[in-house]
Amino acid sequence: MIKVHIGVDDVDSINGGCTTHYAVKLAWMLYSRGVKFLDYPNIVRLNPAIPWKTRGNGAVALRILVESEDSINDIWELASSTLDEYSGVFRDSKKQPGLILHIGDIPWFFKFIAEKALYDLVPLELVDRLLVKSNSTRVYSPSGRRGLIGAVAAVGCTMETSDHTYELLAYRKQEYWGSRRCVSEGSVIAVDREYGDYLILNYDYEYGRVLITPRGPDPVLLGLRGEDPIVLLEAYKKLEICEPVDYTCLFRTNQHTDAHLHSVDSICSIRPYMCVKVNGIVSSRPIRIPGGHVVFKICSGGCCIDVAAYEPTKSFRDIVEKLREGDLVEVMGCTRPPSSRHGLTINLEKIVVREVARVVEYVNPKCPRCGGTMESVGRGKGFRCRRCGYRDQYASKTPVYVERDLKPGIYEPPRIAFKHLMKPISRFGREKRVFSGVLVDGFIQRVG
Repeated sequence: MIKVHIGVDDVDSINGGCTTHYAVKLAWMLYSRGVKFLDYPNIVRLNPAIPWKTRGNGAVALRILVESEDSINDIWELASSTLDEYSGVFRDSKKQPGLILHIGDIPWFFKFIAEKALYDLVPLELVDRLLVKSNSTRVYSPSGRRGLIGAVAAVGCTMETSDHTYELLAYRKQEYWGSRRCVSEGSVIAVDREYGDYLILNYDYEYGRVLITPRGPDPVLLGLRGEDPIVLLEAYKKLEICEPVDYTCLFRTNQHTDAHLHSVDSICSIRPYMCVKVNGIVSSRPIRIPGGHVVFKICSGGCCIDVAAYEPTKSFRDIVEKLREGDLVEVMGCTRPPSSRHGLTINLEKIVVREVARVVEYVNPKCPRCGGTMESVGRGKGFRCRRCGYRDQYASKTPVYVERDLKPGIYEPPRIAFKHLMKPISRFGREKRVFSGVLVDGFIQRVG
């Protein structure tokens, strides 16, 4: 038996379509022919700051066992012809689908690309040079080669010893694409409450919003996220869905693991489009700018960077506004490049307040005669009591330590503001480091 890894990326478009949908259609054709899967289909979310992504910047890998070289040839023909057919339905001049098939063990440079693609920009020229070195890799890129970056990264990101979660995706019949998704909100709430910590970010109770249903024209009906594939299958059966379903598929994924956050020792080493976590000292008091965004600055090692909590993070901005100069913090997020209006900026995802600075305010002195508040009579001229008229030319303002309405700890935005890779605090300490390789029955189904 021969190990085969299929990677694909950049199939979705603004006109519809979805990389996972193409992968599920291909996976079903393989599964129904009796091909053995070594893993659930993998969704590998890559650097969310990449400017040319369509939506979630997700690539997909399929990992299978085949019997012969002839079987590999048949699978390659099926995968490439299916990609042509799928891309033809959702034409988009900006998209550059990439498909690879790798035979055997995964080379080190696939894993190198996978790690770098999580948090940084990966030059296409680098991927092309490395692919030339692999005689065991077949490549198909019908309209530009950019999608090959994600395809290689998906194959290289095995998640065999790194944190992972699961997502059960259900897909719509084609005649329903573009219409409002029909999933009972009450059933989503009931399922979320019944299965508790086994599910991840499926409903926002603060803002009353279902989070499992996307809003775009893509074929996804819903995505139920959680820690255990068996629980996801049970929970899915209890959802009230009032439209026909085409496919369902369980994916193993790096979603909600913070896999994109790369620790850096110094602000000086941060570049545009990187996703980082970095420590620094707050050097400017947060301000709320037009649009409702809250911006402040941190510094370390002789370098400074802007940090922004944007309006969609809602109540998270209220916490950020409590920061003061001198606070020691760790900020997490992805950077956007500088412009004429702002410097290099970290789009804040979470923040750890490590130490809060002592804040001193200087207030007018109290009158020693009547206890009233005194007022200045001019620079260098002392103070006068408003109530009794007492004057003291030597009096000065009194320092008062202000009690901070912010405690050390980790803070996150509401569920509604979470993106695919962001790990909620509720998952801290629940990270998985081992995958058994055992798949549950019915992990992929053609329903209709």
